[in-house]
Amino acid sequence: MHTDSKMTADKNKWEQWEAATGFRGRVQKLAEKHRADRAMSPGDYLVQKRIELAHDIENKKLIYLDTKHWVNLCRVVQNPQDSPIYSEILGLLELLRQKSRICCPVSSSLFMELMKQNDIVTRRSTARIMDYLSGGVCIRYWLEQIQFEFVAHVHRTFNRELLDESIIPTWTKAGYWAGEHTIEFPKISIEESDLMEKVYIDLRWDMTFEDYQSMPDTTLPLDKFADAWAEAANTSRGNQLTPKPVFSKLVKRSRNQLLSLLKDHLLPTLVALRGGSAFGFENDLRVVLDPIYEGRDPNALPSMEIVAGLDTAIAFELTRIVQANDMLDFLHAAQALPYCDALFCDNFMAQKMKNRPLEFGKIYETEIGSRPEEIVAYLNALN
Repeated sequence: MHTDSKMTADKNKWEQWEAATGFRGRVQKLAEKHRADRAMSPGDYLVQKRIELAHDIENKKLIYLDTKHWVNLCRVVQNPQDSPIYSEILGLLELLRQKSRICCPVSSSLFMELMKQNDIVTRRSTARIMDYLSGGVCIRYWLEQIQFEFVAHVHRTFNRELLDESIIPTWTKAGYWAGEHTIEFPKISIEESDLMEKVYIDLRWDMTFEDYQSMPDTTLPLDKFADAWAEAANTSRGNQLTPKPVFSKLVKRSRNQLLSLLKDHLLPTLVALRGGSAFGFENDLRVVLDPIYEGRDPNALPSMEIVAGLDTAIAFELTRIVQANDMLDFLHAAQALPYCDALFCDNFMAQKMKNRPLEFGKIYETEIGSRPEEIVAYLNALN
């Protein structure tokens, strides 16, 4: 296809998407709203959104379902006779949602697996039920969440005042599944730029998974971190001594690999929180990192601890090459366990997380299950 023809086709796709989602009309209404109230800056406006979201879900039970369960729920939406037990689960979820008792948050891991569905109709249907049961609530992108966890850990370590949800947010919305960001409009006045930034925040905040998955030419970000992690893990396994070391040594090695890969995300945070001074930095670094590396505080950096534990408990017992996609499997747990009341996944992962040596259910006080009967029992207990 010639370049001009491709550009025309791309333009037509975006015009169709804008028409289907009412995009232009929404922009106009939002611009009118923000013109009437210019007092708040874009940064403060996003903080306000975070606070409102945190308040909205603070009294709800947060239930994380992995991809398998979402797919089964989608099937019974399309055909209620497909699975009587998932029809029962869907009915209970709808009832509890109507009572504002539950929320089933989504995550970047869920969205990336959703986008692997080739059947457009099924993908759209799955996105719709995700939107309905989550209300668009999304667990923050893993790397972003680890940075916020690290900030909280540093504050606790040095007995500083703990920060609230507006500063260290766990939750965002579906439009920010790959991380929160702002956008600048340098060619217009500062006043108009602020207005358009707030319009952009609203558009992202209100965007549904259904809208997002139907965007023309939507591409998933290349996860360089997952690739680097897989390479480091395989190198580690290649250097592994026989017989295998005890679990505590193996998991330390996994933590060390992850901390090495995360250093560019974490160390600048520590430097900034210390005011940029080099005096005593190495000692502070040791004080901050030792509890994480040694595993003395699994709540210091929980999103990393869970990946390290699963990597050790699963990958070391399997005689195969570690792949970047393995990280995606671990992220379902890493994003959900520290922040949700219940996590339902496949049986293999559930057993690993519940049983020794991990026992993540006890550590993070999270109900872990896999079978649909367990979901039914959990939901019935909430009624």
